[in-house]
Amino acid sequence: MNILAQRPIRMPARQRGATLVIALLVLVLIMMIGITAISTSDTQYKLAGNLQFEDSALNNAEAAVTAAENWLSTGSNFNDAGFAVYDNAKPHLLPIGRLAGLASPDNDPLTMTWGAGNSVAVAGNTRQRYFIEQMSLNNKLQGSSQVVGGRTSSGCNQVNTYQITGRGTSARGATKFVQSFYSVLNCPT
Repeated sequence: MNILAQRPIRMPARQRGATLVIALLVLVLIMMIGITAISTSDTQYKLAGNLQFEDSALNNAEAAVTAAENWLSTGSNFNDAGFAVYDNAKPHLLPIGRLAGLASPDNDPLTMTWGAGNSVAVAGNTRQRYFIEQMSLNNKLQGSSQVVGGRTSSGCNQVNTYQITGRGTSARGATKFVQSFYSVLNCPT
């Protein structure tokens, strides 16, 4: 009989539980990776939401500018008396130089308080506001008075130019501004 076959094999006492300790360390490591992944995805979710609110504010500002451009191009709105002399009844129409002549902070679209006293809401939507400042009157279009092929231009060649400032806000308070220069033909009839 073999003596080795009769003895039970025993592990040294100092190695008992080493597998358990290693398994716990691996589990803690995996848990930390999971927590980091959840934290990162939560931050990315919030960033995406903020971008959506900023896009909404920009869309509102662009809609306000478009509404102002449509108003200017309708009928003879571009010749409204509010552009000649400031009228409190039409505070969103500013004669040439009126905005620059106002006291701070009302002369800067970024710092002024936007409300019924200085801008108009688009179709009652207070998240879309604009004002229009006249920049020039009866400017000749560049190149329109040139003689081409022995003939001069007989069409309309005068424009009024306006600066439109639109402000858009989102449901969460993000604010965006859009400014546009817009010209309208102003021909004597």
